[in-house]
Amino acid sequence: MTGVRHVPVLKPETLEYLRPGPGRRLVDGTFGYGGHSIAMLEAGAEVLGLDLDAVAQAECHKLAGDHPGLHCAQASFRDLGRAIRDQGWDCVDGVLLDLGVSSWQLDDPGKGFSYRFGGPLDLRFDQGSGKTAADLVAELDSHDLANLIFEFGEERGSRRIARALVNARLEAPIDTTTRLKQIVEDSLPRGVKPQPVLSRVFQALRIAVNDEMAALDEVLEQLPRVLRKGGRVVVISYHSLEDRRVKRFIDREKRDCVCPPELPMCACDHRRTLKPLTKKAVVADAEEEKVNPRSRSARLRAAERL
Repeated sequence: MTGVRHVPVLKPETLEYLRPGPGRRLVDGTFGYGGHSIAMLEAGAEVLGLDLDAVAQAECHKLAGDHPGLHCAQASFRDLGRAIRDQGWDCVDGVLLDLGVSSWQLDDPGKGFSYRFGGPLDLRFDQGSGKTAADLVAELDSHDLANLIFEFGEERGSRRIARALVNARLEAPIDTTTRLKQIVEDSLPRGVKPQPVLSRVFQALRIAVNDEMAALDEVLEQLPRVLRKGGRVVVISYHSLEDRRVKRFIDREKRDCVCPPELPMCACDHRRTLKPLTKKAVVADAEEEKVNPRSRSARLRAAERL
């Protein structure tokens, strides 16, 4: 990661909602290259940086030498509550979840996150455990593979692509990004641009390999327990699957009753825990998009613990 230029997405908006300052304890659930964390530390906050990626954790420990208020843990944000307890904290003043893949991860051929580079078909955040994308492509039948690509990539041609992958693996293993890219491109009808389709296929495999949707659901459910009164959460998502989940969660937690509307009276005993701070998703302005193209798809939502 040496020499990587990292531009944190929606940094001013993130700081506005999280309000870092002296005496405030915040968690960066997706530390990455530390852009957001450094800004929070410079504002005087104490930060716990979580990341499954071993390279990101090495960077965290390196930065901690210059920032005594930075603490590091190689963990998924789905283990948010445990990580906070292990740090010796009972609750926190804020949580940041900058979802998706960091630019430096996309540019690392060894991780296989991007079709733009040749490399192993891995796609794991933690390359020390779990199945790789190559394992999934080799093991799933055409039906399950198509469902995966459709559900997590929202790709309409998922069945055609899945059939092509299953047929191709009979000839040779699909264990590199280059081979996967070629098979997907060859399966496309004439006139279809390959780049958007490839992006959706790689996204689907990455989400499945890292169990990202379940991890997001799990960390969201923990927020009311780990945030102290007045504590805030900021979530930055990069595709509709993530943003819909975040929006639904905040909409549910702002209500005292979440029973189906057809019930004549409340039977859920649910009590609201969050106050939305964003009426709709906050997006990057034209200036930020020009400086940081990755910000174009970013959607920020924030809420406060009641």
